[in-house]
Amino acid sequence: MGKRAIGVVLLAVALACPLAGRAGPPLTLPEWEKRMVQGGYVDTLYAAYWAAAQGEAAVPILAQLLQNRQKYGEEWHGAVGAFPFNVLWALAHIPSSQSLKTLETYQAATQDATAALAIKGWWLRRFQESSRYGVLVNDGSLLESAGEKSREVKKLKSGQQVKIMQEKIANYREVGPRGGPAYYDRVELLPSGEQGCIPRAGDDFTPFI
Repeated sequence: MGKRAIGVVLLAVALACPLAGRAGPPLTLPEWEKRMVQGGYVDTLYAAYWAAAQGEAAVPILAQLLQNRQKYGEEWHGAVGAFPFNVLWALAHIPSSQSLKTLETYQAATQDATAALAIKGWWLRRFQESSRYGVLVNDGSLLESAGEKSREVKKLKSGQQVKIMQEKIANYREVGPRGGPAYYDRVELLPSGEQGCIPRAGDDFTPFI
């Protein structure tokens, strides 16, 4: 599918879910671009939480951001912060059929591996009927406890499904990549039931989508 066709399909998905009915002033595309694309990496990464919190009404704008992916890269010479990962993460955490459709359309058109993980995470939360589940984004290790010297329980591959039992466990005896304590999430692996801790990256963003 060509880039023009991708844009048409994504825009059609967006128009199927209007922003009308939102409380407060309307959200404009430039405002979303500033939050999700134009800022620094950490700021745009954490904007994913904010975007997901907007709910189903945000889906049209998020679809437009994905539609403009090539344009942003060309105009800003690749300086697009955490985009498009942050948009895919937000869509994965909006429990809406339109959000899923946007992810599926984008993944089919681009073969983006992160989009495939986002779809997997969306379905996992729908099946479990809880937001306390996710899919591991990158390869990693399951540790016995929240410490870098803790025994490794199991090596993990991207796509591992987990139940998130406790988030952001601080280890004040360790210094994180950005200073301050190192952080871990305690999880249960699915379907095996093994439990342990997974370290967070230097940005302290959740390792799950």
